[in-house]
Amino acid sequence: MARFLMMPAVGSCIPMSELPADFDGAISITKPVGQGPLARNLPDDVRIIQEALNQVTVNGLPGGPIPFLVVDGIVGPKTVAAIINFQRLQVKEMGNPDGVVEPGKKTILRLNQIVTPESKFDLNAKLALVLPRARAALSAAVRNITAVITGGPGAAPLAEDRLNRHFLLNRLDPAGQSAARVTLFETFSEMGFVIDRPDLFGMFGAIEAFDVDPNNAKIALTTPEGVFEPPLINGEDNPARHIRLGFGFFAPSVSPDFGAFIIMHELSHFTGRRDGESIEDNGRGWFNDTFIVPLGAAERLLNADSYAGFAFECLTESSTKPPFVKTAPGGLGGAR
Repeated sequence: MARFLMMPAVGSCIPMSELPADFDGAISITKPVGQGPLARNLPDDVRIIQEALNQVTVNGLPGGPIPFLVVDGIVGPKTVAAIINFQRLQVKEMGNPDGVVEPGKKTILRLNQIVTPESKFDLNAKLALVLPRARAALSAAVRNITAVITGGPGAAPLAEDRLNRHFLLNRLDPAGQSAARVTLFETFSEMGFVIDRPDLFGMFGAIEAFDVDPNNAKIALTTPEGVFEPPLINGEDNPARHIRLGFGFFAPSVSPDFGAFIIMHELSHFTGRRDGESIEDNGRGWFNDTFIVPLGAAERLLNADSYAGFAFECLTESSTKPPFVKTAPGGLGGAR
């Protein structure tokens, strides 16, 4: 049975043995948000609800805040008023609005019904903005690694610095450095082939590698080495064959650059390394973040954010941490 990795809004991808069936939906929170003794108001949960309520207004339906809520992760009078107004106009079976959004309850289920993208049109529109940036970043990564391998003038020292920042290749012996560069070249090339040459994997186009997943994950759900899974099982589409993108990916806060970072993170899971090793989440964040710094070269060479971070730096030619990159521990410790 295929194994899945679910990317939450913040934290490391969560391993699962099957597609989850017990989430609130694509808009999913861990603790109650709003007013009263039940509310825990964790900042990431609050941002999800604030963003979702704003999308009600964007969709032109009653119950959304006017003006938009500031998505700051803080519950104040405006956020509470927006929750109550949404409940009053959209969750009428509640009777008296209580001003709190609970996981699995009527308010968040109604938000999912209104806000969640459910069509390939939404997917195509978002990917049209994101894939060119991901494609350019992966191409830049391959060029940088090639410059180091071939010892080309000019770009090689900069490229070597980038490899050392994100993968600590300078801490390996010469043979280890050489082997790691070849592995990285093969891996980034294969990640790029998924969106540049999908025919190599029996796909009719890059879009076939992706699917809308409005019910099962906050941002994405990916099978390690899923690109090598059979396209059909018992004559039906094999979900393991796709990177399944949920509500979080379609949020307004996910810019083309942020979306490209997500896609590259997921592609590293989706392809794995050419030597058969799975790329996991040993830590989340930028090369100098709290949960990345302790990782050694071997761990970074198997870490999804290290791949996404290196490619993004190659694209922008800046080692400055992008504002959308958040740090978290690896494995289940980073899942929230």
